[in-house]
Amino acid sequence: MVQSYYPKTRPTQSTVLLSSDHRTVLLSSDQSYCPQTRVQTYCPQTRVQAYCPQTMVQQLSPEDLARVPANSTSNILNRLLLPYDPRIRPNFKGIPVEDRVNIFINSFGSIQETTMDYRVNIFLRQRWNDPRLQLPQDFKSDSLTVDPGMFKCLWKPDLFFANEKSANFHDVTQDNILLFIFRNGDVLISMRLSVTLSCPLDLTLFPMDTQRCKMQLESFGYTTEDLQFVWQTGDPVQMDAIALPQFDIKQEDIDYGNCTKFYAGTGYYTCVEVIFTLRRQVGFYMMGVYAPTLLIVVLSWLSFWINPDASAARVPLGILSVLSLSSECTSLASELPKVSYVKAIDIWLIACLLFGFASLVEYAVVQVMLNSPARILAEKAKMAAKDKAEGKTPPAGKNTLNGTGGTPLHAGTLHVVESRCKKVYTSKSDLRTNDFSIVGSLPRDFALSNFDCYGKPVELFPGTKGHAKAHRRPRPPKAVIPSAAKRVDLYARALFPFTFLFFNVVYWSVYL
Repeated sequence: MVQSYYPKTRPTQSTVLLSSDHRTVLLSSDQSYCPQTRVQTYCPQTRVQAYCPQTMVQQLSPEDLARVPANSTSNILNRLLLPYDPRIRPNFKGIPVEDRVNIFINSFGSIQETTMDYRVNIFLRQRWNDPRLQLPQDFKSDSLTVDPGMFKCLWKPDLFFANEKSANFHDVTQDNILLFIFRNGDVLISMRLSVTLSCPLDLTLFPMDTQRCKMQLESFGYTTEDLQFVWQTGDPVQMDAIALPQFDIKQEDIDYGNCTKFYAGTGYYTCVEVIFTLRRQVGFYMMGVYAPTLLIVVLSWLSFWINPDASAARVPLGILSVLSLSSECTSLASELPKVSYVKAIDIWLIACLLFGFASLVEYAVVQVMLNSPARILAEKAKMAAKDKAEGKTPPAGKNTLNGTGGTPLHAGTLHVVESRCKKVYTSKSDLRTNDFSIVGSLPRDFALSNFDCYGKPVELFPGTKGHAKAHRRPRPPKAVIPSAAKRVDLYARALFPFTFLFFNVVYWSVYL
């Protein structure tokens, strides 16, 4: 950094010594200088001397000076920088300075969807011509590599990254800056930077999306009349094989452009941009999102093969499917930015959630049909007609309590069963009624004549155990399931898989 000094007394005078051939220059002073040069700056009231404190020029005697080679690097730098003023651009009031830019990418970080940015580590190289720094003819080499400290004492283009969020130089173990001066006055600067750049993302096709991220290099203070950025010919952006965890990036997918900008009141400012095309790898989301949700949807279809009476098995299966899909939606939403449009993965998750919810709705429809009295009576009539057509004698139901064809009830038997039901019913519900309301809570078509309130067989005739063994009591008849309820399950077994398969064909043909 150039430091300015405001001494209370007159600054110490410097001595300029010239050799007999007028080629060797020595500056002697007790102040600090840019390598062998003193830069003078002026305030409106007083003259101020500013220095680049990278080195301290040592005083040499005329005898020592005579022994210094005239074409030494130090003397050449002295001759170049003595009249040099870094405050003035090359070709002042003339043609604009052309700054040729190229970039080498060391590393490329993955895009962060939540913050919509990416981070790169680069070598930024700039090359421009400064006629004031042309090497003398007696200098044997075509270029001169100088200390990075001299970087602060030269005029430099005021380049900055227009879409930068944060950036930093690297200084381990020294400042990572390379400085070349060529014979024709070209200056080449290469510096290592780590830059975080914004990249607005279009997530409509996520996770089958392709993103185009820009890096814009713009002049901050010089208009196009003073400075112009151009990409170096050939491949201005180079990189080795870079492997990203979620994206594919290739050299041939890099585009270049001009982004010169106009600002009202100041004018046009030069700007160049490089556009990286990154194609997302869908494998992670296939294994982490698509495959699990597909299996959950298929799992919800298993309820169509479970007996409609088994609500304890079918309902939890449907609820578990819906909750698992909802949890997956919530987890994924926390990893993505809150955008107002629908993403491709949102459509998939919503469709899976609808299929899981539809399986629950299907069972609700089955239950409505299963408990419809009209459908139950119609099914019983149909079964009776079928038995009659096959020549079977329909079971007599007039002597049983609910007409299911159990063992006939006698008064004593009815009294025993009634007493048991009252005892159980009163102990559980503390009811004060003595009617047969307990019968309404029994399973459908339960033969009260053969079973007690616990569903266990009762002995209707205690004195006839041998007779009972010879003539075993029949099992309780199965619940009557209307054929309409069975048909709903049957149709669902075919409709749900076919519809989901059709959705998959349309979905993947659109987004892949």
